[in-house]
Amino acid sequence: MMESPIQYILTAVLYVIYLLGLMVNLIIVAANAMKWKSLKSLQTCDKILISLAISRSLNFFYIIIWNTIFLFFPRLLRNNILLSILNILIMFTFYSSFWIATNLCVFYCVRIVTYNYKLFTFLKSNISTMVTWLIPVSLLISLISSLPFGWYGYGLKLQNIRNENTTEYGLSTAQILKIRFLCFSLGSLPPFLIYCVANLLLIHFLLMHIRQMRSNESHIQSPNMNSHFNALKSMSLFLVLQIMLFMYASIHSSGVLFQLQYSHFIADIIACIPTLFHSLYMISSSREVKKMLTSTCLGLIRCC
Repeated sequence: MMESPIQYILTAVLYVIYLLGLMVNLIIVAANAMKWKSLKSLQTCDKILISLAISRSLNFFYIIIWNTIFLFFPRLLRNNILLSILNILIMFTFYSSFWIATNLCVFYCVRIVTYNYKLFTFLKSNISTMVTWLIPVSLLISLISSLPFGWYGYGLKLQNIRNENTTEYGLSTAQILKIRFLCFSLGSLPPFLIYCVANLLLIHFLLMHIRQMRSNESHIQSPNMNSHFNALKSMSLFLVLQIMLFMYASIHSSGVLFQLQYSHFIADIIACIPTLFHSLYMISSSREVKKMLTSTCLGLIRCC
């Protein structure tokens, strides 16, 4: 499978991104686990964060296995059962991280926004208890959404096309890509739309609140003002990254780059960047996780 220096370079970049993403999310999990052990409990936000980090870690892990098989053990590609299981696991962890990120955004929105509506009042008083069943429901929906990829994931059925006619092969490929994109859209559009609505509501509320605080000159440099600015920057960044992730994953699943050279490497690299950047940002915004990352890096340097 490795035919040119460009493939070696792209493969190296791909594995560096995957391993870095896996390590970063495992550090987030370890830091929150240690916090859980010391405090004997976790806040609702931390529970969502640890669930998000676990789903992302598993997603990076399964993608590493998939690419290792694709690059170094191509004969295993003939085993449709193995590939179906890997496709389902990859999509399940992707959908899970997508839904849990949406739950996290909804949680922030409900806790911060103070609109005087019955729905917001009900959610604000019950959101902490709702999270305990929102995450299992999200996992169940993710599993159901990922099952079709056992049949129409990543061109598996292309191996079973016995007719060698080029026209029929092209038609079959187009049908598979169309079904795959439809399956991806049905599974990813609901959490993406909910995420965008919750995020935009939160950004709108923060902007309005900042304008009100700016009207009073005595509160321009207040700590509360700075916290609102930080929250606004964080939520805006999360929205941009989530939109990028959805766009890249949609392009990848649609097969638009299917015929381009090195499309597999480039698409995977681009698709992983938003998730990796978001995980790094979560580390930078938490003192406990930054300490864990620093100790991990020092331990690796000593081992080397």
